[in-house]
Amino acid sequence: MKQVRVTAVNGRKVQADGKWLTAIGNNAVSVGSLVWTDGKCVYGHHCDAGGAPTIIGNKPEEIPLLIGKNSASVGNQYGIYNLKKGVTVFRHGEKHDGLINTRSRFALIDNDDEQGRYWQDVNMDTDGIIYRISRGYADYYEGSSNVIGRDVEVFVNNGCVSSVSVQGELEDVKADAEARVGNINSGECVSAAINGRIFSADDYWIIVHAVGTARKYIDYYPYLTHGSLTCYMVRRWLLTPKSSTLIYEESVYCHGWPLDNWGWDCEIDYSPPRIREIRLPLGDGYYYILGGNPTPSITISPHRGVGVYLIEYGGYTVYVYSPEDKLIATLSKENIGRWISAANHISLCKFGGDKYIIAVKDCGLYLAQNGKLTSLDVKPYNWRLCPLKNIRQWKKAGEV
Repeated sequence: MKQVRVTAVNGRKVQADGKWLTAIGNNAVSVGSLVWTDGKCVYGHHCDAGGAPTIIGNKPEEIPLLIGKNSASVGNQYGIYNLKKGVTVFRHGEKHDGLINTRSRFALIDNDDEQGRYWQDVNMDTDGIIYRISRGYADYYEGSSNVIGRDVEVFVNNGCVSSVSVQGELEDVKADAEARVGNINSGECVSAAINGRIFSADDYWIIVHAVGTARKYIDYYPYLTHGSLTCYMVRRWLLTPKSSTLIYEESVYCHGWPLDNWGWDCEIDYSPPRIREIRLPLGDGYYYILGGNPTPSITISPHRGVGVYLIEYGGYTVYVYSPEDKLIATLSKENIGRWISAANHISLCKFGGDKYIIAVKDCGLYLAQNGKLTSLDVKPYNWRLCPLKNIRQWKKAGEV
């Protein structure tokens, strides 16, 4: 093996050291590049733990898919995606909670039900080391003695190497909601990690969603009933090992009181969503943005009382971009049939040219090409989308 400089490129043929060689890796090769060769082939391949979009050459390659069960199966469906054939389901197999793979290996992942750990994200590097982020939460009820919950935990293989508390986000909404109402009679505050992405033990991001509710009752004589002052507050943060950024805020303050005809009336001071658009990395320079005009997390429907309802995570339009800041796809209610929430896990894989396969957790698998989005009519349980070199390994795993 020796390193030489490229003097000409023609498709998969590369001229270097006075002869034409064949490029067999997936590294981009251009005139002037330094490459490794054995005199016949040019070598060079990159793969980001299956977590980055994988550039595919002329050879047809296939992505293994772990698909949710249908009415005819007792476990998962095992399938593959091929650019020419589309999705093929070849077996019904045992049930697992997720699939992670690189180009050379794969692993079927299950939640740790005995310890109450459920995975927020899973990744694998080229050496087979598996990185995981567990879900975490904090919960507080007015009158309880302390906060209960579980930290977000970062695992390398089977060992926890660090943890991240989400109690600070709970305390934030709790303090602000109570400040709006004063001395409260009842209240609840919950914070939870709802999405995340891990690249290594010290490189990851987490979205934390926090809801605070505070209520104070007011006596209205002579009706022997109560009015109320209530504050609902929703916030979201983006946490990384080095920073915490507020990316969403919404609140409503309600003053309700009884009427002499045993009815009810109220005044509502509503602060609509305030959103900070930020990049959420997918790996290898690709990223997406939770943007547009998000649907509120709080809806108000007064009827014989203060009717305020909390919607779990609201809904966004999502914009997926390349490392060159080129828009790859827009995921919206109009083109996939439903809103994307902050909790929907997103992965993608590049299939050469302008073709991309995009997976959205709980929504489906899509082909994005030239600005158009086509549903592939399956809901994969893949943590990443990445071609598997020896697809026979995956087909064998699907045997019952």
